[in-house]
Amino acid sequence: MSSNQTVVVIVPGAWTPPAAYRKLADALKAKSLAVHIPALPTNNGARPPNSSHEADMAAVRDVVEPLVSQGNDVVMLMHSYGGAVGTNAVEGLARTDRQSKGLEGGVVHLVYLSAYLLAKGQSIMTILDLAGLTGRDHLVTINEDGTWLPSDSVSSMYHDLDPDDQVEQSELVKPNNLACMYGQVKYEAWRDIPSTYVRTEQDLVVPPKFQDICLENAEKAGISVNIAVFDCGHSAYAKYPIEVADIVVKASNAT
Repeated sequence: MSSNQTVVVIVPGAWTPPAAYRKLADALKAKSLAVHIPALPTNNGARPPNSSHEADMAAVRDVVEPLVSQGNDVVMLMHSYGGAVGTNAVEGLARTDRQSKGLEGGVVHLVYLSAYLLAKGQSIMTILDLAGLTGRDHLVTINEDGTWLPSDSVSSMYHDLDPDDQVEQSELVKPNNLACMYGQVKYEAWRDIPSTYVRTEQDLVVPPKFQDICLENAEKAGISVNIAVFDCGHSAYAKYPIEVADIVVKASNAT
């Protein structure tokens, strides 16, 4: 029996565990939406890294697939690196794919929150290379063991948050596997599933130029993407949780 419930799956960024999205999850639940936040295996703090981009994809799919199999409509809310992971993870799970097989439920909307909307064959490093921005080396520390993390997360990711939020977010940061930045997208979910892109105009980690390249992927493919704009840094989920939740509600109601 299907449940016909709208469920939000938040796919975290590379350095941010599920707990970082507490305020956003609460805002979504206040709007009567169920929320799942899979922990990415590469965000386990292991040094040297002991997991992979593929493991992250599998972890997300392991959450989404049972939800759609139960007949739920799923909105994917993907942050930063989570865009690459979530885009790859939902192949065959779009509601249109399931409807063609006489099945209920499926992924009904993708929300990219300053996230990587990648074309087939691209990786996050592809976007960095295309952007050609210089003077960014100080933002991250790359360790000899193959991990990387923000050099100063407050100045790069949380600079516009309230002090209490800066402390909470920065204490949760964990190193990630640098190799994940080379993980390629094999499925362009945004071709099959309606999408919204949330631009963050003061973002230092995924700056507007990166975001523009991601949006150009859809434009070149002739795919229309809804765009919302926040004048904030990389962590709109913490600065504007209610407003981000409103975007998700609007996306779920449009399906």
